[in-house]
Amino acid sequence: MKASNEERARAARVIDEQRSAVLLAHEHPDGDAVGSMLGFALMLEKKGYRVQCSWPEPTRLPAKYDFLPGMMLVTEPADLLGENLVMTFDCANLERVEPFKKICSSADELINFDHHPDNTLYGTINFVEPKAAATSEIVYLLAGELGLELSFDTAVCLYTGIVTDTGRFQFSNTSATTMRIASEMIEMGVNPNRVYENIYQSDSMPYLRLIGRTIENAVYQDDIGLVYSTVTLSGLAQFGVRMEEAEDLIDCLRGLKQHRVAALLKELPDGRIRVSLRSRIDIDIGKIARKLGGGGHRVAAGYTSGADRFEEVVAELRGEIFADGRDSGR
Repeated sequence: MKASNEERARAARVIDEQRSAVLLAHEHPDGDAVGSMLGFALMLEKKGYRVQCSWPEPTRLPAKYDFLPGMMLVTEPADLLGENLVMTFDCANLERVEPFKKICSSADELINFDHHPDNTLYGTINFVEPKAAATSEIVYLLAGELGLELSFDTAVCLYTGIVTDTGRFQFSNTSATTMRIASEMIEMGVNPNRVYENIYQSDSMPYLRLIGRTIENAVYQDDIGLVYSTVTLSGLAQFGVRMEEAEDLIDCLRGLKQHRVAALLKELPDGRIRVSLRSRIDIDIGKIARKLGGGGHRVAAGYTSGADRFEEVVAELRGEIFADGRDSGR
């Protein structure tokens, strides 16, 4: 982990001395960003802290996360007050929390918890471990060292973060450590079935219909193993689905045999196109996403394209996949 013993001791001292903090997750937070942030927030609250949690607009989460403890600690960005202690979760760089840069820069201490390989180490203290399956895993392992006490509610949040970032313990980032941590949280009372039902078996009928449309519109380019589909604002409106509900829609493309890269292209309200990427282990889409202005992991990444037409975005992505193949000698 990219944190010296001196940094660890300093973080423990800071947390012991302070009594209030701002905790931030990245824009459009996923299960790990929300889970790690709320899990840490609950431990701070138990220690007597006044805690504010937030992320850039829109702050509305998919309903599947409503069961998570600690939601009462979430503060609207406009109501957020600066503090001497600020922490970020699952953010590779400060651009992921762009509206809060002033709050981050004015804090005496900025503690950065993350597992992205492209993290810029922007904190005054950085707990960054690219080999960790999830930021929630890092938080779990550090809790005792930072003088914090795990509880059932904290475990529910952190277990959720690990489950979602490992694809239900199926992705290549799942390690023996990951499984041991999950086992320990189950021993604390976490019910795996309840977490699974809330996250993966709580879709609305409109969302199921949107999945059908997404699969119907899917295109497979077998020369590079790319399967992709598109989501438009008019399509979301037709089915009555909010944009934040479509974060995991890409998963419906990943079952295609022999694909190398899955991409979901989503039209944003400002006209830009957000690209979510998933891949097999043989291609590093994190590197591709970084070239295109985004970031992420080897098998899960994303970026917002400068192009404003789906055809241009696909052509741009194809070019990078071809380039990766040449660089790798394939």
